[in-house]
Amino acid sequence: MREIRPILEELVKRVEEDDIQKALERVIKKKNKKKSSKDTVKDFLNEVGFGKKSCDHPLVGEIVNWGTFSDKWVKKSEPYNKLSKKLTEILGKGLKTEYVIEVKTLLNDLRSQLIDYILVKEICGAEKGIRNIHAPGSVAKGEGMGYYFPGEEYTEDTLHWLAFRLCSSIALGDSLGIYSENESLMLKLNQLAVQKFGSKFRIKPRDLGIDRYEAAHPYAALLGLILWLMKELMVEEKSELKTLIQSILDELRASPICLFFLPSGRREQWKTIYLPRLDIFIERWILNEKARKMLEGLRDGLRKFIGVAERKGEESEVKNAIDLLMDNYDAFCRGLMEYSSLDLHAARRMMDIIVDLATKYGLSTHLRPLGSILSHVHPI
Repeated sequence: MREIRPILEELVKRVEEDDIQKALERVIKKKNKKKSSKDTVKDFLNEVGFGKKSCDHPLVGEIVNWGTFSDKWVKKSEPYNKLSKKLTEILGKGLKTEYVIEVKTLLNDLRSQLIDYILVKEICGAEKGIRNIHAPGSVAKGEGMGYYFPGEEYTEDTLHWLAFRLCSSIALGDSLGIYSENESLMLKLNQLAVQKFGSKFRIKPRDLGIDRYEAAHPYAALLGLILWLMKELMVEEKSELKTLIQSILDELRASPICLFFLPSGRREQWKTIYLPRLDIFIERWILNEKARKMLEGLRDGLRKFIGVAERKGEESEVKNAIDLLMDNYDAFCRGLMEYSSLDLHAARRMMDIIVDLATKYGLSTHLRPLGSILSHVHPI
C-alpha cells in the first residue's frame, strides 16, 4: 500500500510561533475595536492561515471540503474546545509568551485532526467510491450512482494509491498537477523544483515563462514546461543541473504522465488527463530546432496579439474572445502531444478569432507563426 500519511505530513504545514503571536495580536486588536465576529476561534484560525492555506500543495488545498471539516469534524474535537477556552483566557488576561506555546500545541493537534480528516473522509469515504482527491472530475457513489458498475468497489489500498498520485504530483501553479508512475521521473522533477525554485511540490508558472492564460490550460502549460526545459538545457552552465534537465527530458519521452487540472471556482471543468509517451512529440517538435522555434514563435505571437487586444478592445468582449482563442490553442497543443499531428479545426478557429478581433480593433494579426507551423511537414 502506498504510504499516504507521510506525504500528508509533508503537505500540511506546521504554524510557527512568530505567526501565532502576530495572529493573536490581530485578533486582540479586532476585539478591542469591536470588529471581530462572535466566533473567536474562527477569527484566529483565519488570521493564522489554518485551513486551505495549510496545504503546501495547492491542488490538495483545493480538493478538501473545508466546510465539512470546519463545521462537522473539527468543531467537535477536544483540541478545538481547548483552543476556544485558551483564546477566551487570552482576550481576558492579555497575551503572554507561555500562551503562544500552548496555542502552538493546540494548533499541532488540529493539524493532526486535518490529516485524519483527509485520510478518513476525503480518501476512504464515500462508500469506497471515487472522489476528486482520487481523480479530479469524478464523483462519489452517493453523487452519481449511475457512473458505477453494479458491485463496483475499491479497496482501501486502491483508494490510497489513487490519492497518492495527486498528493505526490508537482503543482504547476494553482490549477495543474503533473504525475507519473515512473518514480525516477518524479524524483528528478522534485529535485529540479527544490534546486531551482525552492519547493518540493510547487513551481510558479511565471518562473518558467508561462503566462496566466497558458497556466489556465493544461496542455498549453505542459508545453510551456517542456520548452522551458529545452531552453534551460541549452543555457545551463552547471553540469549537475544540465544533467538533471537532460534526464527529465529523456524520462518524459519514455513515461506516460497524468495531469490533474483543477481550475479554482470552475469545478465543472476539473479533469484527469492521461497522456501517452511523449517520445514522438518531443522528437518531432522539441528536439527538432526548426519545429521548436515555430512553436516558440506561435507562443510569442499569441502573447503579443493578446496583449495588444487587451489594451485596445472592449474588456468583456475581448476577454471572451481570448478565452476561446486559448481554448483552441490548448486543443492544438493536445493534438501535437497526443498524436504529434496538427489539429486543423483548432488552427482554423484560432485564425478566425484573431482575424475577427484584428478587423474590429485594427490590430496586427501575428498569423505568420501559425501559418509556418501548418506548412511544416515532418518525415514519417
